[in-house]
Amino acid sequence: MFVKTLAQTKMWGFWQYMFDLCNKDFSCVLGSLTAILLVFLAIVLGLGAMMTRLNRRE
Repeated sequence: MFVKTLAQTKMWGFWQYMFDLCNKDFSCVLGSLTAILLVFLAIVLGLGAMMTRLNRRE
């Protein structure tokens, strides 16, 4: 119960920080989150491709 409340508080703090950073502009927040998601996916796909190459070389 306490951990769930703490996690919600931390998540709310994250959203508040994002809105403060973008001067309460929702499109800026959405664009930032989209960019973060794309970078994360690129890293995951890059690591997957690298692992595949290493496994084929053996």
